[in-house]
Amino acid sequence: MWSPPPLFSLLIIPMACVFGQSPDVDIVRTCTRYKKSVFEETIYFGYLFPGAEVESQVFDNCRSYTPLIVGGQPAQPREFPHMARLGRRQVQGSRVDWFCGGALISERFVLTAAHCLESERGEVNIVRLGELNFDTSEDDAAPKDYGVSGYLAHPGYKDPELYHDIGIIKLMEDVIFDLYKHPACLPFQDERFSNSFIAVGWGSTGVADKPSSELLKVKLDRYGDQVCKKLLTRQREEFPQGFDVNNQLCVGSELARDTCYGDSGGPLLMYHQEYPCMYHVVAITSVGLSCGSPGVPGIYTRVYPYLNWITQAMAKY
Repeated sequence: MWSPPPLFSLLIIPMACVFGQSPDVDIVRTCTRYKKSVFEETIYFGYLFPGAEVESQVFDNCRSYTPLIVGGQPAQPREFPHMARLGRRQVQGSRVDWFCGGALISERFVLTAAHCLESERGEVNIVRLGELNFDTSEDDAAPKDYGVSGYLAHPGYKDPELYHDIGIIKLMEDVIFDLYKHPACLPFQDERFSNSFIAVGWGSTGVADKPSSELLKVKLDRYGDQVCKKLLTRQREEFPQGFDVNNQLCVGSELARDTCYGDSGGPLLMYHQEYPCMYHVVAITSVGLSCGSPGVPGIYTRVYPYLNWITQAMAKY
């Protein structure tokens, strides 16, 4: 399969409220359920005499992390528990070839880019969750590898074009949620009125560099659609119709901050407005037009327009 140009590792920050939109009730409820299952603890207590009534109190441990510092930096332990890394193991027991990112969105499904499902290195068959630094087992992490039972690319995705570059992976077993591994929420509303996002990934930090062993985060900004329209006039094979303003986001930085090789499929995030411990995955890293060049944004597949496809595919698959 065609290997796309450099991509960035993204990270998200608070999104603005969009007026006149009604969030999908089921998506909102699911997000709340995930938050409650991980961060809320019910403590039971009562007086120590026969027949005393047992009472309970819910303790909410949902807290925000240190505010994002502008510029790429290592992620904190448990900061991005939805973050997945995708790879291929050729033979049982052999080394895994890691090549893309993704985001856990339910007990069994990971959201990623369609072009990550079948790379030049083979089909994805391993997903790692709960990882922080691949070079050490002494960090505050709880990595676990999950086998892949199947995957689906959006029906509109046609290689080598990069329109509708979104897909889902089904794991062989349910993920047991904890502080190290739990889902990001799907977006409740259109995110295009937000100007800042977070990108996360283990991708390269430069064109000639190896992938990062540490999970990195960076703040990125939304660019006007016209910027990516102009840039894509040179990418005819992958974007014969140019930049798709309805289904793609144009995101980058005026500084040397970007996603790069190995960040494909990773999430572009925003903080949940009510729960500071939770994130929305609002876009998927699709393709970069550079790798850390100031003022040259990358292309991200929006998630909001694909909500019906995602939820229906998970229900049927």
